[in-house]
Amino acid sequence: MTTALVLLAMAGQAVQAGESSPPSSGFYVNLGAAGILFDTDASINAAGRPLPGSNLHASNNVTLGFGVGYYLTPNVSLLALLGVPPATTLTGRGNLSGLTLGKVTYGPSMLTANYHFRQFGAFQPFLGAGITYTVVFGTKDTAIVNLRVSNSIGAVIRGGFDVMFADRWGAFFSVSKIFVTTKASGNANPAVPALGGAPVSAHVSFDPLVLFSGITYRF
Repeated sequence: MTTALVLLAMAGQAVQAGESSPPSSGFYVNLGAAGILFDTDASINAAGRPLPGSNLHASNNVTLGFGVGYYLTPNVSLLALLGVPPATTLTGRGNLSGLTLGKVTYGPSMLTANYHFRQFGAFQPFLGAGITYTVVFGTKDTAIVNLRVSNSIGAVIRGGFDVMFADRWGAFFSVSKIFVTTKASGNANPAVPALGGAPVSAHVSFDPLVLFSGITYRF
């Protein structure tokens, strides 16, 4: 919220200063910090049977994000976003509370179509929607051994704004809601008495909120 308020204040100053309009078409890039805030829910099976009262939690991440976009028209753009692969820690909830289930290193990405409202001068809100694809680069076993997590595809909606300080340079802030599910499997560590080394599988909804803020440049 603090970042958004600062950028809004800058937008007002830029409009008052009479900054010229940025380029209306062509490529642009975004570079900044992305916070990934998970809203996790899971159905978990052990030895082929549902494990009642169990769930899991994925730890939040902060990573470096980079986007390349192209204005098809002055108001419509396509944007591809990538993040430096972070690692999230999966911990048990409910009957699995107190267990660290494993760690997953993943590569977040999304491709969105966006509509930019450019009638406000230097302050330019946008709305977008598209798809997201998550690649799992690796896992680390803890309470679950031989942990495997599938790559996943999902949907994304986003909104935000650019604040242009000059013709080409500016700052941006965006909020994206991602809807993505995946499958995970492995075997319970024999050291966990409640599961006794049983095969474990889960259907997991991660559904993170992604806050992304940084610098934009238009070519």
